[in-house]
Amino acid sequence: MQHNIIVQPMSSVTAFVASETIVDGEEHKSLPSDIPIMQSNRSLSIWHKIYQIVAIISIICIHCTLLILVYKVYSVGKRPLLINIAFCWTLWSIIGCFISAILLKYVVGSCVAGEIYPIASWLYLQKIWLRQLIVSSFHHAWLLSTSYDYLYPYILRWLGTHIEENVKLAEIDTFLLCPTNLLKLETGVTTFGGVLTVLTELTLSGDHRIDQIMLRSHTNLANGCSILPGSCLESETMIGNLTRISRETKSKCGEVFTGVPARTMPFQLPVRSKVQDQIEIIPFWHTCLSHYVSKCLLLSIYSFVGLVGGSIIHTILICSLYKCRSYIRYQIIEQIITRISQDHAQFICPFLGNTQWLIRLFRAYGAHIGENVIMADISSITDYPLMTIGDNVRVHVRTQIQGHSFEQRIFKLAPVSVGNSCVLMSYSIVMPGCKLMGNNRLYPMTLIMKNDQLPPDTHWKGIPAQSYTANARLTRPTIVHDNLAKYHIYTNINELQFMNYGYADMDEYVDDHTGYYSRKLYEQVLANVTLTDKNVLEINCGRGAGAAWCVHTHAPHSYIGIDRSQDVIKLCQQLYSTIPRLSFVVTDATKHLPFENESVDIILCIEATHSFGKPVAITQFTNEVVRVLRPNGYLLWCDVCYVNGSGTSTYNLIANDELIIEEKINITRNVLHALDIQNISRTDFIQRYIQSEEQEYFRLFAGLPGTKIYEDMNQGRSQYWRVVFRKRTTIDVSVI
Repeated sequence: MQHNIIVQPMSSVTAFVASETIVDGEEHKSLPSDIPIMQSNRSLSIWHKIYQIVAIISIICIHCTLLILVYKVYSVGKRPLLINIAFCWTLWSIIGCFISAILLKYVVGSCVAGEIYPIASWLYLQKIWLRQLIVSSFHHAWLLSTSYDYLYPYILRWLGTHIEENVKLAEIDTFLLCPTNLLKLETGVTTFGGVLTVLTELTLSGDHRIDQIMLRSHTNLANGCSILPGSCLESETMIGNLTRISRETKSKCGEVFTGVPARTMPFQLPVRSKVQDQIEIIPFWHTCLSHYVSKCLLLSIYSFVGLVGGSIIHTILICSLYKCRSYIRYQIIEQIITRISQDHAQFICPFLGNTQWLIRLFRAYGAHIGENVIMADISSITDYPLMTIGDNVRVHVRTQIQGHSFEQRIFKLAPVSVGNSCVLMSYSIVMPGCKLMGNNRLYPMTLIMKNDQLPPDTHWKGIPAQSYTANARLTRPTIVHDNLAKYHIYTNINELQFMNYGYADMDEYVDDHTGYYSRKLYEQVLANVTLTDKNVLEINCGRGAGAAWCVHTHAPHSYIGIDRSQDVIKLCQQLYSTIPRLSFVVTDATKHLPFENESVDIILCIEATHSFGKPVAITQFTNEVVRVLRPNGYLLWCDVCYVNGSGTSTYNLIANDELIIEEKINITRNVLHALDIQNISRTDFIQRYIQSEEQEYFRLFAGLPGTKIYEDMNQGRSQYWRVVFRKRTTIDVSVI
């Protein structure tokens, strides 16, 4: 990142960002050239720093005084220790909320809409910095209240917010961070978890501007959305998950917005029901009583059985209570259970993240989860009985898979299915009713809309999600040389997936950069043999793209790619470690295949034997192939063969007495045609990514027109053959 860059909230910063740029979502916009940019002074004076130190010390003193006051209450009377501690805990939370509200009202005070505060100013320190300090320091006190607490509207109204009736807020912290006198929430406004009201917006000079936020009647703010200063939403507006609203957002009654920045969706909300409302308000005495009882239970468990035993008992208790919740009809009991679960999520679950213990906990809750699944935290999934997750799934931090939604305050449930080998990156959200068919990748900040179905082997990105194909970005290749053979590995380039010459029909011409012709070569090799439910071995598997394609397309029982280069195998494991039934092993096929006798059904050998060198190496390889192949197993082979006058291969097509040639086809013309078609794209690739002193070697390696490999095939000195060998059984008669 260079100079004078402004990054808007919820934006994605990757790669290089030039000077004078505004990063807005995934777009990079140049700063207006007609507006002079004068950076304001950002250096705090010595008096500003003293003010900050005094404010921090004052907050510490307030907390100490609060603890002393609570201790005095604790020391009065002869109540049991655990009851006293739980009571003091609850009392500390109540008094902490009260004190923080007083500080916000009378110390921080109100603000004026449209004011601009330079960072190095007294107004910024008092109105912005001090507000953040107070709210963050009393954050744990505000954990006393739960979602949709009865007191939330009254607290905000006392702090100066214009708030009307029937407003339901999932959290209050985010509203306390804003100048509360600049908030206007009309009748029926609803906010859900993770909503962020942004305190200020940056000006081009780096100063902070505050402004009003107005939410008109019956506006809905979904999970993870952000509201910037100056936002004004009309009645009946729905803001979707992971959406950013700003002063530029122009809404109309009944519109639906999603995206960063917000975009209008081509549909509207249905007519709102005036009767149904399934979001329950929590009375304040329920809040205090549930907090007190849950802390009594928490302290009792850990005091009697210790830290380790308490963790186990706590986990068993919440699993049992969760399964019984559907039979509970009293709100106060539900609140106590919710508190106990929150304590477990806060104190125990952080140690379970990214382990199989968390997966076992989800299964105990009722979720259907396969093998080798890794999830980052307890909030990754909700509505556990509705979750079906396949094998080898990875769920990154802050990702949410939801089985429920509140649509105009009406609670709805729908099952969610995540297929095998899916990867869900950070801050992604999967909505109810979705089905990921398998091997899907969701990039960070991706929203899968309700009831979407994602086809297998697809990548998705955006809000809402759209099909995505990654483009390579690399300034310079990394070249790794192996002692046994010269291998070149480009660990950050997606263009170089396949390393074979390719195959093209003679009347075909497709200008493709994604390995289309290389995959067609695999199709030719597999033309008359099925891999389904077979144990498959690939010799010299390269970057592993062919192996991954075979697993996705033909569903073998197992597929193992081998290569003599440890760097090549390491790269394959990095790229395809999440694909089930696919693995990679470092071994030299000309010396030993580390597999049991007669354990492999099919062996693929694509453009490998020409690099084996001496005939003795090919003979040893052939012996190993015969050893590990089952009777009637296949060796599927293709490569360049140099010919003599009689037209026989100098390798004799690597056949010996144990292998029978069932099919032998000369595909030289098709391979040459594929090389001709790919000449421009591969030449461009070499010129862009290969150092000049090594470009000629790579041209030879790629078999481009003009190189010896290409000209030998073109002039008949060599031929490209595709051969199917079958391992004979004891009753076979030699046939050629």
